[in-house]
Amino acid sequence: MPPGMNTVVADPTKADQVLAEVIPGILEWSGRHPNHGSIVHSHYLTEQRVAIDPIGIDGIVAALERAGGVEQVVLTNRHHLRGAEEIIAASGAVLRCPRTGLHAFEGADTPTAVGYGWEEEVAENVTAHEVGSLSPDEGALHIAVGPGALAFADTIVADERGLGFVPDSLMDDPEGTKRGIVAAIRPLLDLDFDVLLMAHGAPIPVGGKQVLAAFADSPRTASLS
Repeated sequence: MPPGMNTVVADPTKADQVLAEVIPGILEWSGRHPNHGSIVHSHYLTEQRVAIDPIGIDGIVAALERAGGVEQVVLTNRHHLRGAEEIIAASGAVLRCPRTGLHAFEGADTPTAVGYGWEEEVAENVTAHEVGSLSPDEGALHIAVGPGALAFADTIVADERGLGFVPDSLMDDPEGTKRGIVAAIRPLLDLDFDVLLMAHGAPIPVGGKQVLAAFADSPRTASLS
């Protein structure tokens, strides 16, 4: 495992161990995605009462309530609804999605979502930044908690070797998309953060900026299962 790739993983099989602390103020949980079956990761901001890209697993609604409750569910892109509907129904939380992805919530069978824009503060000390390239609604959330954290949608993922792109099969123009991702990551490195949070990969609580910078200098494609 590359330097800085210390990870935190919750045990989704035990209700009392659903949430794990990444750093004070940021909790994490994981579970299998109902569509593709891969383990995905979600995060909860205790002060803001925000659930980011929440996956539904046994005990998560009660665990979030014990942690302080959910006022907002924030998606880093339009595809990450996951288990949000159960959490919203139980908590009355507002669903937030990048404005460029709101078309995914226009159908009668979809929940109501409120759009947010790039460079907008979606919650206290949580600012959305545009990444794009992979899709127009692809973003990253800068979270000014502790040493700072950066939460990505699908721009970067992690496997046993470290950070990587999603497979080429998920890109319309793989080489152009990869160049665009690297170009979008570089200005994000100017933000203050040490923690790296991913929707597809366990969090990196220490040294996340260095790991992300190393990826930008030597990008690779991850192997997802």
